[in-house]
Amino acid sequence: MIIENQAVDVKGQDPICAYKVEILCPSCNRDVTETELAALKCDDCGADLTDPKQNLAVAVTSVPVFGVTF
Repeated sequence: MIIENQAVDVKGQDPICAYKVEILCPSCNRDVTETELAALKCDDCGADLTDPKQNLAVAVTSVPVFGVTF
């Protein structure tokens, strides 16, 4: 299962970065479905999914630098 959120610019606050979370079976490293996650059991290998493997990717953008040259 992949959970993906886009970046959000909130006025007056720090922006929220875009991120992507990939939830995998800890035994066979296969992408699990919502049904498997709810049942806490991998359909392929039968492994317990109470503590699934998670990969997190965060998209970080730079803040523009403003400078004045005299």
